[in-house]
Amino acid sequence: MKILPRSIKALPLLVVMAAVACLFAASPRPCFALAISKGLPFYAQDMEFYYEHRRVEALPGILRTFDAQGVLRDSLKQIMLAAFIGQVLRDDPAARQRILPPAPTLSRDGRRTLAWAAHFAQLPDEAALLANLLQPSDNLLLDQIRRSPSPVTNWDIYSEKSVLQMYWAAFMASGSNDFLDAIIRAALHYARLNGEGLRNDDTFSTSAAAAASLYEFTPRHAAVKKRVEQFLQKASGPEAETLRIILRK
Repeated sequence: MKILPRSIKALPLLVVMAAVACLFAASPRPCFALAISKGLPFYAQDMEFYYEHRRVEALPGILRTFDAQGVLRDSLKQIMLAAFIGQVLRDDPAARQRILPPAPTLSRDGRRTLAWAAHFAQLPDEAALLANLLQPSDNLLLDQIRRSPSPVTNWDIYSEKSVLQMYWAAFMASGSNDFLDAIIRAALHYARLNGEGLRNDDTFSTSAAAAASLYEFTPRHAAVKKRVEQFLQKASGPEAETLRIILRK
């Protein structure tokens, strides 16, 4: 499924490409020489902070940071943050009072982000919220939001790398394996395609990005590492090899 122009690169491009290069290696051993960055862009660090501490009071500050730094000028960064906020709202309805109605200083791009979030959260008054958050000139966006899947798990993770980043954002908002398992399964899909030499497959680049993103996040978060290890217990062949690389085994 095609969505708005480009993905957010929550992971720097060079990091992803380096991790993918390591995963392409024939050896099942981890690529110890690979220098993987442990840093995320400033705006993604805010979501990671929420994942680690689950402090709903941080939600307005996260939105302000994205907005004030101009991150939300990119429509796909809007939709990624919306996946995060929408999942917080789904898990904790009390979070709504933190960001709705929007602050007067919130930009038009920030209001568009909240419109997407209301859709992902499947709020009962979504239609009224969309009418309040969007301007008449946003009719094309309104139509796109209405026609888009909800919740996030209904988006095809193989369609574009930006959808993968929506899954990571929703995972950071919830810690739910519904999102993490989809990412791990995409990494296993990459392993199968790579093992069979099917690098021209339409889903190859997005599934490779899933594997690279797991390589980045697994050492940083115990819950991610534990889940990857659980998948490894049932894996074999190229799938097991890829999971061992992700786990640095």
